[in-house]
Amino acid sequence: MAKSLQEHLVSGSGMARLVAHADRLRLLQRQLDATLPAALRPHARVANFRLGKLSIHADNGAIAAKIRQLGPRIASQLSNQATEITQIGVRVQPLATDSPHPPHERPVLPGDEQKQGLALLTEALPRESKLRRALERLLHALKE
Repeated sequence: MAKSLQEHLVSGSGMARLVAHADRLRLLQRQLDATLPAALRPHARVANFRLGKLSIHADNGAIAAKIRQLGPRIASQLSNQATEITQIGVRVQPLATDSPHPPHERPVLPGDEQKQGLALLTEALPRESKLRRALERLLHALKE
Protein backbone atom coordinates (compact mmCIF):
# COMPACT_ATOMS: atom_id res chain seq x y z
CA MET A 1 0.00 0.00 0.00
CA ALA A 2 1.40 3.43 -0.93
CA LYS A 3 2.37 5.83 1.86
CA SER A 4 1.15 9.40 1.91
CA LEU A 5 3.57 12.30 1.77
CA GLN A 6 2.78 13.05 5.42
CA GLU A 7 3.73 9.49 6.43
CA HIS A 8 7.04 9.76 4.57
CA LEU A 9 7.84 13.08 6.22
CA VAL A 10 7.04 11.81 9.71
CA SER A 11 9.00 8.56 9.25
CA GLY A 12 12.45 10.17 9.70
CA SER A 13 13.23 11.46 13.22
CA GLY A 14 14.61 14.81 11.99
CA MET A 15 11.75 15.29 9.58
CA ALA A 16 9.25 14.27 12.24
CA ARG A 17 10.47 17.07 14.52
CA LEU A 18 10.37 19.53 11.62
CA VAL A 19 6.82 18.54 10.66
CA ALA A 20 5.69 18.75 14.29
CA HIS A 21 7.25 22.22 14.61
CA ALA A 22 5.60 23.38 11.37
CA ASP A 23 2.24 22.07 12.62
CA ARG A 24 2.73 23.94 15.89
CA LEU A 25 3.56 27.18 14.02
CA ARG A 26 0.45 26.80 11.86
CA LEU A 27 -1.66 26.31 14.99
CA LEU A 28 -0.07 29.35 16.62
CA GLN A 29 -0.75 31.41 13.48
CA ARG A 30 -4.43 30.45 13.59
CA GLN A 31 -4.56 31.34 17.29
CA LEU A 32 -2.75 34.63 16.68
CA ASP A 33 -5.19 35.48 13.89
CA ALA A 34 -8.08 34.82 16.26
CA THR A 35 -6.48 37.09 18.88
CA LEU A 36 -5.45 40.06 16.72
CA PRO A 37 -7.83 42.79 15.56
CA ALA A 38 -8.98 42.24 11.97
CA ALA A 39 -6.93 45.19 10.67
CA LEU A 40 -3.65 43.65 11.92
CA ARG A 41 -4.20 40.03 10.83
CA PRO A 42 -2.90 40.28 7.27
CA HIS A 43 0.21 42.14 8.45
CA ALA A 44 1.51 39.82 11.20
CA ARG A 45 2.95 36.33 10.90
CA VAL A 46 4.24 33.78 13.39
CA ALA A 47 7.92 33.38 12.58
CA ASN A 48 9.00 30.91 15.25
CA PHE A 49 8.27 29.48 18.68
CA ARG A 50 11.05 28.23 20.89
CA LEU A 51 11.40 27.78 24.64
CA GLY A 52 8.26 29.80 25.36
CA LYS A 53 9.23 32.72 23.12
CA LEU A 54 6.88 33.51 20.25
CA SER A 55 8.51 35.43 17.42
CA ILE A 56 6.22 37.49 15.20
CA HIS A 57 7.10 39.28 11.98
CA ALA A 58 5.21 42.48 11.12
CA ASP A 59 5.02 44.24 7.76
CA ASN A 60 6.05 47.66 9.11
CA GLY A 61 7.01 49.58 12.23
CA ALA A 62 3.49 50.79 13.02
CA ILE A 63 2.11 47.24 12.97
CA ALA A 64 5.06 46.02 15.07
CA ALA A 65 4.46 48.76 17.65
CA LYS A 66 0.77 47.88 17.93
CA ILE A 67 1.56 44.17 18.32
CA ARG A 68 4.12 44.99 21.03
CA GLN A 69 1.45 47.03 22.76
CA LEU A 70 -0.95 44.08 22.58
CA GLY A 71 1.81 41.62 23.61
CA PRO A 72 0.59 40.85 27.15
CA ARG A 73 -2.97 40.26 25.93
CA ILE A 74 -1.74 38.05 23.08
CA ALA A 75 0.49 36.02 25.42
CA SER A 76 -2.34 35.59 27.91
CA GLN A 77 -4.87 34.47 25.33
CA LEU A 78 -2.48 32.09 23.59
CA SER A 79 -1.30 30.67 26.93
CA ASN A 80 -4.92 29.87 27.76
CA GLN A 81 -5.00 27.66 24.64
CA ALA A 82 -2.46 25.08 25.93
CA THR A 83 0.72 26.81 24.69
CA GLU A 84 2.78 28.44 27.44
CA ILE A 85 4.12 31.73 26.09
CA THR A 86 6.52 33.57 28.34
CA GLN A 87 7.77 36.18 25.88
CA ILE A 88 6.77 37.74 22.58
CA GLY A 89 9.32 39.20 20.19
CA VAL A 90 8.24 41.36 17.26
CA ARG A 91 10.43 42.27 14.29
CA VAL A 92 9.71 44.27 11.19
CA GLN A 93 10.00 41.90 8.24
CA PRO A 94 7.98 43.03 5.22
CA LEU A 95 6.70 40.38 2.87
CA ALA A 96 8.77 40.04 -0.27
CA THR A 97 6.92 41.23 -3.33
CA ASP A 98 7.36 39.80 -6.79
CA SER A 99 7.84 43.19 -8.40
CA PRO A 100 8.87 46.48 -6.86
CA HIS A 101 6.56 49.43 -7.14
CA PRO A 102 6.68 50.86 -10.63
CA PRO A 103 8.63 54.10 -10.87
CA HIS A 104 6.60 57.25 -10.63
CA GLU A 105 5.84 58.47 -14.10
CA ARG A 106 5.93 62.15 -14.79
CA PRO A 107 2.64 63.54 -16.03
CA VAL A 108 2.39 64.40 -19.68
CA LEU A 109 2.79 68.15 -20.15
CA PRO A 110 0.15 70.05 -22.08
CA GLY A 111 0.77 70.36 -25.82
CA ASP A 112 0.71 73.54 -27.88
CA GLU A 113 -3.07 73.42 -28.32
CA GLN A 114 -3.68 73.14 -24.58
CA LYS A 115 -1.19 75.95 -23.88
CA GLN A 116 -3.00 78.20 -26.37
CA GLY A 117 -6.31 77.39 -24.70
CA LEU A 118 -4.86 78.24 -21.28
CA ALA A 119 -3.45 81.50 -22.68
CA LEU A 120 -6.86 82.47 -24.10
CA LEU A 121 -8.53 81.66 -20.78
CA THR A 122 -5.92 83.71 -18.93
CA GLU A 123 -6.54 86.74 -21.17
CA ALA A 124 -10.30 86.46 -20.66
CA LEU A 125 -10.01 86.66 -16.86
CA PRO A 126 -9.92 89.98 -14.93
CA ARG A 127 -6.39 91.25 -14.17
CA GLU A 128 -6.88 91.06 -10.37
CA SER A 129 -8.15 87.45 -10.52
CA LYS A 130 -6.21 84.90 -8.44
CA LEU A 131 -7.00 82.29 -11.07
CA ARG A 132 -5.45 84.50 -13.76
CA ARG A 133 -2.25 84.89 -11.71
CA ALA A 134 -2.10 81.13 -11.14
CA LEU A 135 -2.57 80.41 -14.86
CA GLU A 136 0.11 82.96 -15.73
CA ARG A 137 2.55 81.21 -13.40
CA LEU A 138 1.62 77.85 -14.91
CA LEU A 139 2.14 79.11 -18.46
CA HIS A 140 5.46 80.66 -17.48
CA ALA A 141 6.58 77.35 -15.93
CA LEU A 142 5.54 75.45 -19.06
CA LYS A 143 7.70 77.72 -21.24
CA GLU A 144 10.83 76.79 -19.26
